[in-house]
Amino acid sequence: MSSKAKTAAAQQGLPKNTVLIAVGVIAVTVILIGLVLITSQSTPPYTPEVQGAPHAEVATTVIDHGDMQMEAWAESVYTIQNTGSQTLRILEEPRVELVQGCCPPRAIVSQMTLRPGEQTTITLRYTMHNMMGGPHEFRVHVPTNDPTQSTILLTSLSNWIE
Repeated sequence: MSSKAKTAAAQQGLPKNTVLIAVGVIAVTVILIGLVLITSQSTPPYTPEVQGAPHAEVATTVIDHGDMQMEAWAESVYTIQNTGSQTLRILEEPRVELVQGCCPPRAIVSQMTLRPGEQTTITLRYTMHNMMGGPHEFRVHVPTNDPTQSTILLTSLSNWIE
């Protein structure tokens, strides 16, 4: 604290701690205002591709891991973006259908509700062991409130070598 500030505090009869707290509150307020201004300026506005509804856009619907060694891990990660102007919802946990092979994994969703422009991932992570070899196909059914595609289908393929 500068000598002028100490003198001013002493003249006003303010305790030294009160002045320090006030200076601290002012400094924190200035920093927070600066952060808000920087954050609001760095995010460009999102322009939806579909007006008046949510719209799920999937980058890739089929992931083929090819030949896999037993005990290795296969990880299928699908990205879904809401390119609509309204909130997109994944209505419930996606159902994993076993098309071929065995032991379908659980589908993990990173975010169930997407505002316009936001993305989520759906991940299948699995491995096979002895006696579980051969081709495997899992189909993931993702229920959404997208009026053009109430269910998104995602496929994960792999061939396990014994």
